[in-house]
Amino acid sequence: MYPSGPPMFPMPPMMVPPGMFKAPRGGLIQGILSTLALSIFGLSLLLNVYLFATAGLRGGDGEIDQTVLVEGDVKEKVAVIPITGEIFDATAERFDRVLSAVEKDANVKAVVVEVDTPGGAVTPSDEIHARIQRFRQRYPSRPVVVTMKGLATSGGYYISCAGEYVFAQPTTLTGNIGVIMPRMNVSKLAGAYGVEEVTVTAPEHGFKNAGSMYAPVNPEDNKYLQGIIDGAFVQFKLAVTGGRQQKLTKTIDEIANGKVYTGGEALALGLVDQIGYSNDAYDKAASMASLSNKQVVRYTKPVSFLGLLMGGQAKSGVGAPSTGASPGNTTVNGVNVNVDAGLLDQLNRPRLLYLWRGQ
Repeated sequence: MYPSGPPMFPMPPMMVPPGMFKAPRGGLIQGILSTLALSIFGLSLLLNVYLFATAGLRGGDGEIDQTVLVEGDVKEKVAVIPITGEIFDATAERFDRVLSAVEKDANVKAVVVEVDTPGGAVTPSDEIHARIQRFRQRYPSRPVVVTMKGLATSGGYYISCAGEYVFAQPTTLTGNIGVIMPRMNVSKLAGAYGVEEVTVTAPEHGFKNAGSMYAPVNPEDNKYLQGIIDGAFVQFKLAVTGGRQQKLTKTIDEIANGKVYTGGEALALGLVDQIGYSNDAYDKAASMASLSNKQVVRYTKPVSFLGLLMGGQAKSGVGAPSTGASPGNTTVNGVNVNVDAGLLDQLNRPRLLYLWRGQ
């Protein structure tokens, strides 16, 4: 659930008082222990410096890793691009760089996008969706197949429906098409302790401070905020209907109700084309591209040490609020417009951030 690999920060130097590790006269055993402790400490420092350096080198901007999954003709490549963890800006940036590398490889004849994500931020989800569509328009002879793994909910399905052909596993959870804006209002509690909302805005009676948790609930604010999530919901439904078109077996309003669907349910609704696993997706992509001896290659862009510091891992991002996908949270929700609690004290009002969420 959390980034693996080298520690995010090297171990800081320790401030050692003079004589701390100095053995008293005659204290042979204590001297040995002190020497051992100093040796371990020194090795730890060297190891952290090494990990720091190698992590930085590995994540170079131009580096794209290629791992052969299935041996075959090097001129008949099926490129596999994974999208895992929660979707943030860094996820869309990495996907764009990897797909750009795939575009430049004339030996790549088909693409498989492996999706295993509960969703994430709206904008990068939409950017990845649009990037897949643009690839399909530029290279119509290179089919794009999507294979869903454990999760392809909310933003994960937003991405998936851009594919030409979509697989789901029997145990896949997908769909989760809907919008929610979690809000809290503590104005009554604040009033009981003499805390009053005194935020100043321009225009004076505008909506700059709409949704403040410290001000009494305002019907006009609610109407305004509802319009925001309604607009996000329309965009989500347009992406689904545009991608699936005549394949849907029910109206989009019947399907887009915030429910999570199993692979079988998604197939019955027309949200996916076939039940199968990654190997089935590779075979389908090769068949669509008329390949006789496919070579399946996974393309990935390593996350640099700086990327880790800046939230480059799909699962976490600096300054990003929780999307509710943490262990132990069993609530199933749709697209979110979440309050960024990290900036609440600074702004004295909620900061809105659109998030797809699914579990």
